[in-house]
Amino acid sequence: MNMYKPFQGLCLGLALLSLSGCLDNDDDDPVTNPTPVDQSTKVTVTPSLGLIKNADVQLLTLANKQAVEGATGSTGEDGTATITVPSGTTGPFIVEVKPTSESEYFDESKGQFLPLPSTTTLRAVMASLQEQVGVTTLTEIAANSIISANVVDADSVNAVNEQIKNALAPALDNILQAPQLVSENVAGSINNDQAGIYATTLAGLAKLGATQDNPAIAILNSLKADFLDNVLDGKVGDQVFENPVYNADTFVSDLSSQISSYASSFGVEALSADVNGIFSLDSIKKTLEGLEEILKDLNLDDISFDFIPGGLIPGGDDDDDDDDNDDQGNDDAVPTLTITGTSTTAGVSVNLPEIKLENVPAPNPEDLDAIEKQIKTQIESQGITVSDFSFKLVSADDSKLVVSVQYTISTQGVTSTSDLTYTWTPGYSSDGDDHSDDSSDMLPDALKGKVFTLTFAMSDSGSSYSDGQVVEFTFSSSGALFIDPSPDPQIQIQTFEKVGAEYIYKDEQNGFKYAVSVLNEKLHEVNLSTLESAFLGQFTEKSTDGQIENLELITGFANTYSVAGTGHSRGTVVIESNGTIDFDTGVRYEPSMIVAIFDRRKGTDGTALEEPRIQVNYGADDDGPVIMLFLNEDLETIKMFRYRHINEDMQVDVTVATPTGGSGG
Repeated sequence: MNMYKPFQGLCLGLALLSLSGCLDNDDDDPVTNPTPVDQSTKVTVTPSLGLIKNADVQLLTLANKQAVEGATGSTGEDGTATITVPSGTTGPFIVEVKPTSESEYFDESKGQFLPLPSTTTLRAVMASLQEQVGVTTLTEIAANSIISANVVDADSVNAVNEQIKNALAPALDNILQAPQLVSENVAGSINNDQAGIYATTLAGLAKLGATQDNPAIAILNSLKADFLDNVLDGKVGDQVFENPVYNADTFVSDLSSQISSYASSFGVEALSADVNGIFSLDSIKKTLEGLEEILKDLNLDDISFDFIPGGLIPGGDDDDDDDDNDDQGNDDAVPTLTITGTSTTAGVSVNLPEIKLENVPAPNPEDLDAIEKQIKTQIESQGITVSDFSFKLVSADDSKLVVSVQYTISTQGVTSTSDLTYTWTPGYSSDGDDHSDDSSDMLPDALKGKVFTLTFAMSDSGSSYSDGQVVEFTFSSSGALFIDPSPDPQIQIQTFEKVGAEYIYKDEQNGFKYAVSVLNEKLHEVNLSTLESAFLGQFTEKSTDGQIENLELITGFANTYSVAGTGHSRGTVVIESNGTIDFDTGVRYEPSMIVAIFDRRKGTDGTALEEPRIQVNYGADDDGPVIMLFLNEDLETIKMFRYRHINEDMQVDVTVATPTGGSGG
């Protein structure tokens, strides 16, 4: 399964580089020269794996790892400690949490306080003093790399902390901020703010270690070892975890799911309203960028890994096996995208700095038209005017793929023109596609190269889409699927699997599956489910001119139907010519109340279903009000109506006789 997002934001970011307001970034540079403290400074320390009771806290200087005299404290019962730093002390600093015999921590995965093992190492490294500092799983991952590599300068400290934030908690401002302290799992207790986001992220990480005796500590120790080589892959150098706590291949998806679950279960309503956006789940990643030079002195052979659950074993030929499965068919090459070019503003052209992005495989040349449209849509969604946009293939072979990208954007009265070259090495190769010669795995003409605007309905808990949300689906000629749930980040899925009559696209990163079906040579629907096939909702085409999609399926049966048997107070069911269904006294639904109409008369292969029917949903999902019209074998007449409302524990089935009036059915 290839998840492929090489373009998201690139054009926009590069174009803005040429605007005068974006060239001057002096204010963003951290202060690199340590400044002496003029007077004693109080620092409030908030350690968290969940609230930590009765642990000691001390401050050390990073340069010599010596404790600062008098700068100590204890978390006590409330989980925070205040330390006093003498005047004249210079940073960077290490804040270290030291367990005592009375130390406990609240493990969100277990939902209870557990003893804090005496072997626990929990630190944070800060470039300079700050009034509040959090010491957490994330800060220990960063501290472990900083201290192991003998890094001592403020710039490098800031860079490592920032990269850990970008990878595991992109929604945070800073991993050194204090998280909300959690001492019990209570619904509605996690706040919708930076502290609450931090606490939920830590809880999500802890839940990945649920099988361990001390989940939060097990995940902490595994992650800080795994990230020493700047990539989370279940390995440290050429050694692998003997008993891995998490699945490195699905880590992003698993963490996103745990964060979503915890936020929904224990967050205030606002925190769980838009989990994907609030937590920037689409930006979570497994790589740290730009740290190779900073951590160049880190020698894995000098580090003891006794703290890793289960220890390490030699990796053997795992790397070779992974390379054999490289999507581009190149055993040793790291797929790299290089971007070069010029940007012109007010008649002045400048050469843009070269950008290299590793682990970005070359796209299928057949997808370039779809990719071009998606990039332009993304930029325009930011309120920026785009003109003269082109995305053209220059050359393509196994060694290199080159694309020319040109466009002009205007924002705030400033116009900038960019002329860029995207070069992928190695180039695109379909050798790794096991199904490349299997015609059964090609998209039908009804989908290939087409763009559909679909509306989501029947939303269930766990879905990242809201009821009624409009989403654009683009199917490329090669079979890739581009999903644009604007304003959320674009989703791109390169491959599909044909299962029966459906085309299945798996979004491994976000944990969803899209089942696309075609009926009568037209897109029928796209069903959304979890990777475990739990149904979450459905995308269908909805008219944009005020009409209701599939309403003719109802109006075609307009008539008055006599009810046979008992269980119905009035004795008739009426379908009016405008689509109103008057099921019984007090049960009447106007067309304006319709959420979706589903055609269940025939399967995707065109044959009649075992129970052919038309389903009308009047609620956000299947648990709300639903009326079904069950048809006879001829598909031209109604034999039974069903009114169902699961939320109210109600279902009424009535068989009907020949219509007594009207012109339908």
